[in-house]
Amino acid sequence: MRHRVLLLCAPGFPTSCWRLILPELLRADCMCVICEMPGFGHSKFPNDVPIDPDLRARYVWGVLDDVDLNERANWLNGWHLMAHGSAAATVIRMALQQPDYAASLFLLSPVFGMPAGLMPRPLLRSGAGRWALRRWLEANILNDKGFDRIVRRIYGCAPVRTQRDRLQRQYGQLLGHEETARRLLLESCTADMERLHDLFLPGMVIWGGRDALAGGIPASFREKDFPAAEYHLIGNAGHCAMETHPEPIKDFLRGWIREMW
Repeated sequence: MRHRVLLLCAPGFPTSCWRLILPELLRADCMCVICEMPGFGHSKFPNDVPIDPDLRARYVWGVLDDVDLNERANWLNGWHLMAHGSAAATVIRMALQQPDYAASLFLLSPVFGMPAGLMPRPLLRSGAGRWALRRWLEANILNDKGFDRIVRRIYGCAPVRTQRDRLQRQYGQLLGHEETARRLLLESCTADMERLHDLFLPGMVIWGGRDALAGGIPASFREKDFPAAEYHLIGNAGHCAMETHPEPIKDFLRGWIREMW
């Protein structure tokens, strides 16, 4: 294997969300590690989800360190860090923590902050934030019609039933843990964009033109925060382009791997 690749899932998304991209990476001689966001895996939603963003990034580095030990390989290159949605903030923090071990950044529909259209940030910060979030969860996650609307916003279309049900079960576990969920929404998606400018890593950023969660390409991020990156827009894709529009992503990856890796 010539390359090491981490594929980090956004909170609540299963590892299978990367399944249509994997063949392209394997053809490029990549060893791939797919990791769910710490605290959002298959186990029950705990009270001690790592809230601190730097701690969560160190957890993921721990996973990769364990992989390196088990492989017993003398790798000379670093890890190519790929992430979806709000997991983009975690891989950026990983690159800042250990820049010598980060080879590149691939950000798909990155979200830096609360997803667009969730609820007003001042309300979530207020004393009524926990109550408001519980009401929102009841109306939009536990309620099937409400959740169908949310999922259509995420995908830009109706997803397959098994994927929809998997997401509903996962996010349904947030009920009863509103304070943890509130802090995650407020604190877990932030990234130090000023320091990202100084990493000098090759990067690729892809958005979907119909992404209702990321809210389009933020001009400031595109122009000043990551100047070394390539930027691509898939016009008719939603937030989960790796599932709904894998072919253009594989085309972008193929050329990027050949030229930059």
